[in-house]
Amino acid sequence: MSRRAQSAEHTRVLILRAALERFTADGYAKATVNDIARAAGVVVATVYTSVGGKPVLLEQLVRQGVEDTEVERTTAAILAAGTGREVIDLLADGTGLTYRRHEAVIGLLLDTAAYEPFARRLLAAGNRAYREALAVAARRLAALDALADGVDVDRATDVLWYLFGIHSWPRLLRDATWTGPEADAWLRETAALRLLR
Repeated sequence: MSRRAQSAEHTRVLILRAALERFTADGYAKATVNDIARAAGVVVATVYTSVGGKPVLLEQLVRQGVEDTEVERTTAAILAAGTGREVIDLLADGTGLTYRRHEAVIGLLLDTAAYEPFARRLLAAGNRAYREALAVAARRLAALDALADGVDVDRATDVLWYLFGIHSWPRLLRDATWTGPEADAWLRETAALRLLR
């Protein structure tokens, strides 16, 4: 990567960090591009030329979560898993880690989707990608013949979505009084109880 490209990427990272900071502190609606530029230490025009306006900034923040390498690593490990319990444990580890890495962005997206149509579209697209990743785990459970009687891949995907989906971790860790280890243990055991032979 050339020095110029490295500088441009560094500026982009600074802008995205500043956008997350301002969106989180002020709310998406109240944060301005001027605020973001000031927090990043750049001029307003640089925000637009390096990343884009507020909707693009939010989209890029969400994309970082969707494209997190942990998702790919977890999926590969699940496809190589030898038991149903291993699949559940890998899924709990991967979704928990990804949630903790992107907790601020997830909260921002869920809050902003309540009043911004473009954020609802981002959330819907993110949900589709997330459900597909969970369906990979459900299909692996089926391939291992680990699913309980009467549970097919579609039902398993629904249960995994309920337990490990985008709303689950925030409900347990933000909206309830559970600690991370308590939430993690409950989700693992509930998934195993509901899905495995």
